[in-house]
Amino acid sequence: MKDVLDIWNPPVTQVVKGVEGKMMLVHSDGVKCGKTTVGSMMPKPYYLRFEQGANAIDGLPYAPLTDWSDFKKVNRMLTSDKEREIEVDGKKVMMTARDMYTTLIIDTFDVAIRWCIKYVCTKYGVERIKDGNDGYGLWSEYADEWFGEMNKLMNAGFFMYGISHSEIKKVKDSTTGEEYEQLCPKGDKRTIDLIIEAVDFVGYVKNNGVDANGDIINSSIYFAETKEYKAGSRFTHMPRIIKEFSAVNVQKAIKKAIEMKEKETGSKSITFEEKKVKEAQKEWTHKEILDAIEPYVKGLYEDFPEDVMDAVSRNIGDIAVSQTTKKQIPQLEVLLSELKDLADDKGIML
Repeated sequence: MKDVLDIWNPPVTQVVKGVEGKMMLVHSDGVKCGKTTVGSMMPKPYYLRFEQGANAIDGLPYAPLTDWSDFKKVNRMLTSDKEREIEVDGKKVMMTARDMYTTLIIDTFDVAIRWCIKYVCTKYGVERIKDGNDGYGLWSEYADEWFGEMNKLMNAGFFMYGISHSEIKKVKDSTTGEEYEQLCPKGDKRTIDLIIEAVDFVGYVKNNGVDANGDIINSSIYFAETKEYKAGSRFTHMPRIIKEFSAVNVQKAIKKAIEMKEKETGSKSITFEEKKVKEAQKEWTHKEILDAIEPYVKGLYEDFPEDVMDAVSRNIGDIAVSQTTKKQIPQLEVLLSELKDLADDKGIML
């Protein structure tokens, strides 16, 4: 297998077709704007119910979450490559979570944040985050808990469609220094800011009220930031506004933005599965990596014992390689890489 971390022969980025593997965060200060409804009409959705936002939607597969530990259990299943036997159209087939679902609807992030806080407080036996760690607070533990779960989810290849309420925050213009108030997704720098930085699209959904006959006018979604609201897109050709906020129109806009980028650069987009194969790294078992390291230790130790021991100590501490566990496979991977470099530097073929 090609070493995808080889800087001399690296993989080259390519945009993934459609919504797969992309992430969108939508927020609004209005109610009943259609945010959940639009998510439910995206391809093969699964609804992570942090709050009751889908009571008027029929036929949507969902996880009836009640706390953060429920989410952790479901997240473990969603992010696993393990196949399960299920029945489809009367036939038993083997499928992964990614085969089952394309879209994950997170409704809402601000409720998920509150659950994460409660989970961390309960874990450490305190009432508030700031009370933990002898008064220094459990801020790192809170941030690590949130990042650990969200990072797994964001890298699993689903179209992550996250929903948040808006709140007014004070924002400072980095160029002019001007301070102003802006509608932003609800949350703090340890949680929602991570999501804002990671997603491909931040959309502000605006309720358009009713027409002269009293009929509801479909909401609009904005993808260009203003002083009024937080919004944006990684794709330069994404429209500033989609006047009629719908799943069909959002997907059309993403597809067109990708096609315009291809035309502009001459690049070619790929499927998410092609991207996954392209970036795949070898997954070692503990025995496999010990077997791979052994010839390098034996071949180098006689002539360069200090170099070998320095590399071992730096990566796994003052224990023998054979005493490591499978939890230390990441450190052993770095050790193997250093031993290979040492053999190259010394002109030794192993």
